[in-house]
Amino acid sequence: MGVLLGPCFGAGGNDFTINLKIQSGGREQTAMSGQSAGPPVFMAKAREVLSVQWSVANGAAGTPLSDITLHVFMDRGDARAAAPKPGPKALYESALIQDFEAGVKSGGEFRMPIPEAGTYFVRVETIGAARKLGKEVAAVMQVSAP
Repeated sequence: MGVLLGPCFGAGGNDFTINLKIQSGGREQTAMSGQSAGPPVFMAKAREVLSVQWSVANGAAGTPLSDITLHVFMDRGDARAAAPKPGPKALYESALIQDFEAGVKSGGEFRMPIPEAGTYFVRVETIGAARKLGKEVAAVMQVSAP
């Protein structure tokens, strides 16, 4: 398991966005911050290894954001809960503080096996973006392993 983070220039759009993608066994599901519908569901199998990737982009023209914490975690539970937080036994959790000039994009990934049948969720969220944007930004996805 590992994390790869790095800036790359050329992000587009008009807002600060998070894209989340889960892949395994030839299947793929994506989630994006700001989705009005409930979180998408990725169907997995117990002991299957998931590849989780995310990208974060500051598409807000002229709006530099500093000291933004990118908080990424995977835990057991329901992604439909209002702003779910990781428990003390989260399967994966990382946090990184980063500055985002306008047009900057960053991303990361990790691989994680599903330990057993159950309901899990992956969430990528900002902490500190509300100071400039008036809101935090998050993308979340449910993982179901029947």
